[in-house]
Amino acid sequence: MTEGTQSIFLKDRWITASILFYFTKVGDYVQNEKFGERLASAEVEIKNQENRISKLEGNHELLYRLTLVSEQQQEMNKHQQIQLNRMDKTFNNINMNLTKLNMSQVELQEDVKDIGKRVDSIEDDLKQETAKDNISISDMIKQYLHWWILIPTVIIGALILKILGL
Repeated sequence: MTEGTQSIFLKDRWITASILFYFTKVGDYVQNEKFGERLASAEVEIKNQENRISKLEGNHELLYRLTLVSEQQQEMNKHQQIQLNRMDKTFNNINMNLTKLNMSQVELQEDVKDIGKRVDSIEDDLKQETAKDNISISDMIKQYLHWWILIPTVIIGALILKILGL
């Protein structure tokens, strides 16, 4: 060994201080470079995590809004169900009223038919009665001809018998 240099025994070899210093600097540089790489990698990971966090925050806001919309939709559905129940009752009442109206219409039509039959019967009777009331000379002559012949014949016969004295 030389004077002025200090030596270190490392793994069965003597290393001088200047070489040791050089290796230390190179090691520090490598460590700093690895540290820089690790720091850059951590920064990229942090950015990725920040992006994920902001997306999650956006998703959380969206989920909150969807929850509000869902609750509002449920309320609207309740109101619509109440309205549908009311409409169902109304439609049932309308249906019952229409059924009654149809039934009364059928009864009315039957009554009109019965009245029509009665009117036809009355018209037939009226025609027969008016036919009886019409004075037909030919019918009258036929009906009263025997009386017209019989009465003068009886009168003339009675006069002849009185004249003959019988």
